[in-house]
Amino acid sequence: MTTKKETLNFRVPAEFKRRLVEEANKQRRSLTNYLETTLMEVWEKQETDSAKPDEKRRPRKVSK
Repeated sequence: MTTKKETLNFRVPAEFKRRLVEEANKQRRSLTNYLETTLMEVWEKQETDSAKPDEKRRPRKVSK
């Protein structure tokens, strides 16, 4: 396990923080752990999605 040596501070609206804390509590996580795990999941999903071949869409027919 890596040790944490960096600090990140940023300002958010009160409602945004309230919701973050609420979601972290639902999962019984600290706010920091909730943010870390959620972002890691998002990044992993983005990497997985970008590795998939693009789905080709058929053009829609335009009715006249």
